[in-house]
Amino acid sequence: MIALTLAGLALAGCGGSANDRTASAAEEELEVVGASMEPTLHCAKPGAGCHAEHRDNVVVRDEKKIQRREIVAFRVGAKARRMCGAGGLFVKRVVGRAGDVVSFRDGAVYVNGTRLSEHYANGPTAPGEAGVEVRVPLNHVFVLGDNRAQSCDSRVWGPLAVRKVIGVAYEIERGSRHIPLP
Repeated sequence: MIALTLAGLALAGCGGSANDRTASAAEEELEVVGASMEPTLHCAKPGAGCHAEHRDNVVVRDEKKIQRREIVAFRVGAKARRMCGAGGLFVKRVVGRAGDVVSFRDGAVYVNGTRLSEHYANGPTAPGEAGVEVRVPLNHVFVLGDNRAQSCDSRVWGPLAVRKVIGVAYEIERGSRHIPLP
């Protein structure tokens, strides 16, 4: 397992973790420390927006093809560090891929003119600084936190370069439970 040491990621949604669990070299396990992915990924009280007694771990693996709706872990760039006040690794959900047009209307997210059905989203989605419509450039994805009101994401710092993605989440560890992600 690759252990990551991160600090101060209240807005980021993840931090490093190492434990006894056996993992392949292509996997990383990250602690959820911020509320940006609530209710999907739980952070622990007394953190702002955190409701669980214990934080989740999310397990990611290296994937070459990133699909819409997948949760990805990535290294933030300088603009995101500056605008979010945190650096290191973030965990967010992919809503748009290269060539997609992501837009925001009436609190909802649209991709290529079709409203997304987002049962995982916590609250309405405001457009943010990215504007009401964004075309995702080649080799980029558009990512949002599930807890839209407490997420610093592509709405703030723009589309994410795919080269910064370190992995796609495939499992949530919630205490002794292992919850597979689709």
